[in-house]
Amino acid sequence: MQIPSLTASAAAFLWLALAARLPAAEEKAKDPTPYVNQAITAMRAQQWDAASGAWEKVLTGDPTNPAALSNLGKVQFQLGKHEAARQSLEKATALKPELIDSWLTLGQVYLELKAPMMAISATTRGVAENPADARSHNALAVVLKRVGWTNGAEAELQKALDLDPGYSEAHFNLAVMYLERKPPSLEMAGRHYRKALALGATPDELVEKQIRGESEIEEKDQPDPEEEVASTASETARPVPDFVEKPDVNAPQKAVPVPVKELKKLPRKPASKNSNPSPRKSSAT
Repeated sequence: MQIPSLTASAAAFLWLALAARLPAAEEKAKDPTPYVNQAITAMRAQQWDAASGAWEKVLTGDPTNPAALSNLGKVQFQLGKHEAARQSLEKATALKPELIDSWLTLGQVYLELKAPMMAISATTRGVAENPADARSHNALAVVLKRVGWTNGAEAELQKALDLDPGYSEAHFNLAVMYLERKPPSLEMAGRHYRKALALGATPDELVEKQIRGESEIEEKDQPDPEEEVASTASETARPVPDFVEKPDVNAPQKAVPVPVKELKKLPRKPASKNSNPSPRKSSAT
């Protein structure tokens, strides 16, 4: 079959159309390394907006870069853009399932989106990708505790410590678990809390008060009967600190063509102001 030749006007139109696309093609061909470095620097400094913009520039040239998608999802989580984070992390895990920390962060995102079973599924997948990773078991314990499966959470923390006896966050979290038992196991809570401190954990005033068995309820000089009943009930269900959560457990990863590389942990999110100690957003390993 003979292919009809282009007329001069048609050829000129096609050339103009192709020329209009050249800048985009040139942008795609640019080396993403400067943007990657900018993004990593911004993440370390907790400059989330700047990090987001840099990862988006990397993805402009390579929309299916799993490391860039994963890091963008973590930044979006820090910015509170949970639906956007879900989309980025789901793409990253679909493209490269072995990115363990993407699964762990996705689990935290699902919790924020009120999808607890999806959170368990994603975090469990992260554990399955590397069962010997103590951080993954700690992350699963966080999710299980959040959904009320305390026995499973405690079991995962024990696994984490079996794998890494020097894991301070797991010791801290296990201390919390012992405090939440009914009745609380103060001796075991104290043992793991002191171990966590020895390994570098930050002291927690509420944990220490609970271990000492001190009440968080301030006595009034002359409480009326209703206030006294309310105070007694509050002492029975004393507040305990939340787990050390790790929504940003993954360090920035170098995007292709720069090899994927583990860096230092991300800074934790700012502490919230409430009566209980805020979850410690530990830097990612």
